[in-house]
Amino acid sequence: MASTTEKPQPWAVPSVSVSIGGGPVQTCRVTREVNGTLRLGLTGFAMIGVDATLLWTQNGRGFSIEGTVVPEPANSIPGVYLRVDETAGGIERRRNERLPVQVPVVLTLPAGHLFPGQTMNLSVGGAHAVVDLDEVGDDALMRLAEDLTRGSIVSVEILLPDGPVAVTCQVGGGGDELGDVRLLFVDVSPHIRARLSAFLTAPAD
Repeated sequence: MASTTEKPQPWAVPSVSVSIGGGPVQTCRVTREVNGTLRLGLTGFAMIGVDATLLWTQNGRGFSIEGTVVPEPANSIPGVYLRVDETAGGIERRRNERLPVQVPVVLTLPAGHLFPGQTMNLSVGGAHAVVDLDEVGDDALMRLAEDLTRGSIVSVEILLPDGPVAVTCQVGGGGDELGDVRLLFVDVSPHIRARLSAFLTAPAD
């Protein structure tokens, strides 16, 4: 099957969703600086060395990258600066690669409706999931279409081999089909991040 690879360019889209240190999602514009850093159009303080996850839709496809907050350059425009391509200032960027892993999930919409499905890929920062629509009625399908819009907040239970984990997510975009959704994890506890990381880095059987 032929495929094309598109280079992720968060600075080429009107806005991205960003979560710093697993905290609440914010929406901002991204600018690419001449020194290779990315400047997020955010006000406020961000601790140096903290991970940040960016999620956006580019030409109808969902993308995500991981970066590390670095010091604001001298005489620069105010904002939060990320290094995403190499180490900077002794800070090692931790990259959360999305792996093609299929595990069962259950999405819970704001109104409480539950939808089973599975991941298509997974990282400690997000997932691409597909809802199983075979047993979903018309009313539930309408609710799904209304609630799985970009920027909405949903909950997902990921059924790992050592037990389920529950994560709050922001919808970052969807595919061509209803129930095809890309999720950015927010407010993730260190314990859950550790369990996801252990699962993703475990040797294959």
